[in-house]
Amino acid sequence: MQTESPKILIIGSRSKVAEAIIKHFLSQTTWNLVLLSSGFSSTLHVDRITCYPYDYTEPRQLKEIMLRELPDFTINCAAMTNVDACEDDRKTAWNINVKLVETISRMCKITDSHLIHFSTDYIFDGAKGLYYETDTPNPISYYGKTKLASENVCRTSGVTATILRTNVVYGISSYRHTDFVDWVITQFKKNEPFRVVTDQISNATLTDDIALALIRIIRLQKQGVYHLAGVDWQSRFEFARCIAQVYEFKESNILPILTAELSQKAKRPLKGGLLTLKAETELGVKFSTSLDGLSNLRRQQIAADAVQHSGTKLL
Repeated sequence: MQTESPKILIIGSRSKVAEAIIKHFLSQTTWNLVLLSSGFSSTLHVDRITCYPYDYTEPRQLKEIMLRELPDFTINCAAMTNVDACEDDRKTAWNINVKLVETISRMCKITDSHLIHFSTDYIFDGAKGLYYETDTPNPISYYGKTKLASENVCRTSGVTATILRTNVVYGISSYRHTDFVDWVITQFKKNEPFRVVTDQISNATLTDDIALALIRIIRLQKQGVYHLAGVDWQSRFEFARCIAQVYEFKESNILPILTAELSQKAKRPLKGGLLTLKAETELGVKFSTSLDGLSNLRRQQIAADAVQHSGTKLL
């Protein structure tokens, strides 16, 4: 495997996590990137980047692309992450979250590509909170079950693999993908009271932190399971208050509610969240507090708005 200037294949390259990865890889490395997304209409070649349109239901397309490009690392950012939708459409959830990973793993085996796959704290039941990499999974939703199954695919496939678990991911998106932070901001802008759960606890994670950790993983060629997550273990309600503070909204508009009152289709792990000591010590990375991460995000959004209003076009 080439290590000084590897070729990186990113599947699901228009996701929020992938967008942060691409930004930091381009600014901090000399690596060549191959991007796959169903959102591309044609193949595009620019400096250090090749973009391919990709139909996730067509395994042959992935085979052709990987045999042509022979990536040193393959990063899978593609997933069905809407927890309630996974309960309703289990077939699609399984096809995207598990069967696609089976296809990717087979091709990584053939091309000797190091597979990096994203997972979630939803593989745990949320009975105790703040989980180590070695804690025993016990998913309570179909989404969590598919993500655990995808981890098992990576482990049993015989490929060199790294599994990255994260939770409540937030960050900037050029493709209008929304997350919890976007939802809260939208509610604040209505200037009306809205309810946020007080009993779902996690440590929200900035996409930039994930990207920076990933650079270290590739440079060090780390394998195994790593937890990548923010510093603050807090409820969604407390995180929403942080959003209000950074974006200068009225905290009094946030009202408490319990998960049981929401009648959500899928069960949520209440005391979730991930311990990141392994990543911090082995990778030498630091993760953001909620206030620091949100402040970083707001600066990026202000800069992106300025660029948009100036009429400047970015790749």
